[in-house]
Parts: sequence; structure tokens; C-alpha cells
Amino acid sequence: MFNRIWKTFRLGILAGVLIGIGGAVNLQLCSMGQPVWGAVFFSFGLMCVCLLGANLFTGKVGYVLEKDKGYAFDVVVMAIGNIVGAMAVGYISGLILKDWTVATQTKFLYGEGATWYGCLLRSVGAGVFVYLAVECFRRLMSLPAKLVMVCLSIATMVLLGCNHSIANVFYFSYAQIAIAGFDGVNATVSVLVAIVGNAIGSILVYLLQNGLTNLARHNKGEIHE
Repeated sequence: MFNRIWKTFRLGILAGVLIGIGGAVNLQLCSMGQPVWGAVFFSFGLMCVCLLGANLFTGKVGYVLEKDKGYAFDVVVMAIGNIVGAMAVGYISGLILKDWTVATQTKFLYGEGATWYGCLLRSVGAGVFVYLAVECFRRLMSLPAKLVMVCLSIATMVLLGCNHSIANVFYFSYAQIAIAGFDGVNATVSVLVAIVGNAIGSILVYLLQNGLTNLARHNKGEIHE
């Protein structure tokens, strides 16, 4: 039991680190006036997550309805690991890189013209795009096709301003170190809202894809992967 939890947590930390690295590249390119390339290279994080088999909350939560009861606990462990990994990258970046724009760090906070429901809806969108990226990676046979779909899904998510909870942990951790007076409480609440929205978006697409009937059959063991 402990070994399973530790492995889930460890791979969750890895996923958080990878998403943080993708976020760092995104911020660097945005600071250079290249937001489109920033969105494209942000997908590097999820590509590595998929290729290395790391545990990313937003990539796993959509499948919670078809798994056993222990999977929901695993998803929580993954999320905690993701937060630890993304925070580590964010704090390290804040110590050594302090030239990224304040606007990019704070655009998902309520105080920057965003309402709670606006943050939630953008979070639902992020859940949708990450689920699509992971599901395409699972289903496509060609590795180049897998990577192209991950890139397109995640770049679209970033360019539409969707609210990815683990990426935001990185952004806000960086901002807490690099930006004087950054509102950490607001950031924490924003991340919690994003976690809920990401889960809703992922599960929603899963239900649209599989339908309630197929889901019931799956739970009864009539459908096997």
C-alpha cells in the first residue's frame, strides 16, 4: 500500500516539475513578445508527462468514473505531488529569473478583473483540452501524430487563456518570490477553483465521449480496455 502511494506521489511530483518547466518556457517566450511560441512550447510539459508515464492530475481525473474507488484517492495523491513539483520549479525560477511580466503571473487572480465564475469556466476549458490531449495520445498509433495532437490541444488551451491548476501553481509560486506584495491567499483560492473546474471539464468530455450507458456497462465489467 505504502509503495503504491509513494510511486503515485513521486510520479506526481515529476509531472508537476514538467508542467512547471513548460510554464517557465512559456513565460520566457511571452517576455520576448512571442506568446504563440510560448503556447506551443508549453506543451513540452504534457508531452513529457505522457511519454514518461508521469501522474498529472488534469490528465488522470477524467477517467475517475471508470476506475475503482481507490483511483479517486490516487488522483488526490497525484494532485498533491503535482503541487509540490510545480511549486519547487516556481520558487527556484523566482530566485534566479525575475524579468517576467507581472500581467502573466496574475491574470488568473480574481483581483485582476476576473470573477470566481470566470476563473471556473476557464478552468473547465483547461480540463477539456488536457483530457483531449491525453485521450488522443492514448488512442493514436503514430508517435508523431500523438505529439502533434498534444501540442495542438495544449497550445489552443494556452492561447484561449484557459486556467490550468497545476500551471497556475507554478506561476503563482514564481510570483510569490519575484513580485512584491503578491496576494498568496487569492492565489490559493484561485488554484482550488481551478482544480474543481479542471475536474469538471475532464469528466464532462469523458461523459460526452462514452455516454452514461457505456459508462454503466463499463462499471459492470461488460466493457474492457
